[in-house]
Amino acid sequence: MIRDPDSGPGPYEALAEAGVTPWTSHADLRDVPFDLLARRLMTPFTQAAWDELRTVPGRLLVDLFRYDMDLAAELPGAVAEMDRQLDEPGPRGGPGAGNPLSEEAAARLLADLVRFDV
Repeated sequence: MIRDPDSGPGPYEALAEAGVTPWTSHADLRDVPFDLLARRLMTPFTQAAWDELRTVPGRLLVDLFRYDMDLAAELPGAVAEMDRQLDEPGPRGGPGAGNPLSEEAAARLLADLVRFDV
């Protein structure tokens, strides 16, 4: 796991007393604040931990850093896969490598980026 040693426990560790693990379903995670309040465990620290995990993009970001990986070993394969995907036509006849996006497609991508609430 990639973790700053000075950052303290992560959100899963902070919510462990409420039974939260990486395998806790998102539906079960929505009920965690009620359990924390009932057990008088809701603190600013546990609230911040729950806030990190309560949205799907936020939880995916937290989960991403739980994986160990050897970047030097993974990078060449990732670059080859990206090159392969760029060489084939896009979905629904969309642009492949070298073909610019339409203004509409670029606007949709920008709107998706702005809405991503991490």
